[in-house]
Amino acid sequence: MPSSTFGKDGMPLKDPFKILGILSTASETDIKKAYRQLALKLHPDKQSGTLSEGQRLELDKQFHDIKDARAFLLDAEHAEARRKYVVNLASERMRHAEEERREMTMTSRRKRMRDELSTREKMAASAAKPSSSNKDRFDVERLRREGEKLREEYYKREADLDADRRQRMAVDRATIRLQKEDRQVRLKWSRKKVIGGIHTKQSLTAIMKDFGEVEEVELLGSKGNTALITFAHESSCKPCVDAYRTSETMRATFVGRKKHQDNMAGDIMGEDDDSSLVRSGQHSENHEERKLRQAAERERLMRQMELEENGVHEPFPRVHESLKQSSKGLDTSKARTGQHRSSFPPDFPRCESKSMLPFELLEKYEGLLFDRIDKLKS
Repeated sequence: MPSSTFGKDGMPLKDPFKILGILSTASETDIKKAYRQLALKLHPDKQSGTLSEGQRLELDKQFHDIKDARAFLLDAEHAEARRKYVVNLASERMRHAEEERREMTMTSRRKRMRDELSTREKMAASAAKPSSSNKDRFDVERLRREGEKLREEYYKREADLDADRRQRMAVDRATIRLQKEDRQVRLKWSRKKVIGGIHTKQSLTAIMKDFGEVEEVELLGSKGNTALITFAHESSCKPCVDAYRTSETMRATFVGRKKHQDNMAGDIMGEDDDSSLVRSGQHSENHEERKLRQAAERERLMRQMELEENGVHEPFPRVHESLKQSSKGLDTSKARTGQHRSSFPPDFPRCESKSMLPFELLEKYEGLLFDRIDKLKS
């Protein structure tokens, strides 16, 4: 095995496929055919007697090359080295293909920068060689620093472009999400007031079609009483929310920024209503009436919660009705001294103490009030 053909690791120093003039994907039959054709042409017995000694030696060398190439590609003793060589050859082809792809997709500006860097590196490499003319003309260290600086600037520009691209993508995603939220409505219903206790995607789609085309229905939560409706058009959301704003079976609310805008608008309207009531005298109340109203509200909520826990669903009078009755009872008691007075709302205890904090005073009032309510119930 001549050392001029194979290396120490058993790998060929020359490409055997190029020596035989075949492709790397050639079959065993193609390899044998190419070898026979070249052997007939380069065999020493087939040489003309008019060749010079140098030409004869060159032909002999080529003949030995094709023999070694055939042996490497077909003999079993080279199987392991042949497998590694084929793998390396495939990797090299992939690398060249990737370089060609990059070359095709690279912009003219990047090509110019690459060529400039390559030229400077070659100049630096040539300057490093012992040559009196290059040594006088080039400063190797300066060229190296300039090359590093150009690389850093290039990487920084690439990083900035990547950051800008990511930011644009994030903005686009946020815009799409906000636009979708503008077309969404959140539904929540009472399972006790719905036939069967649940709603399905089909039933919700059929209900919401009255307000516009429904694009998607998504059921939320583990209780099965919440859903997210996505309409095809933004104009379908407000009629839906307005229709279920006062419903006792189902409530609809906006999602995202529309929800915030709706809450802000409701707060402003509530403040306007309160101020108009105060100005008109309809909402004016003294300290004692305000305490009566608060106590009536608490009692109403407590009784309603007890009824719901016991499975009884009965309408309970609103606070203003209780206040009317309470005020009426109070006026009657004042007019008719000594007659029986209504048991609710009870009188607030007189427990004023300047040394107690407002929060502690509130807790004390509530404790005394609830104790009196329990006595009235018993």
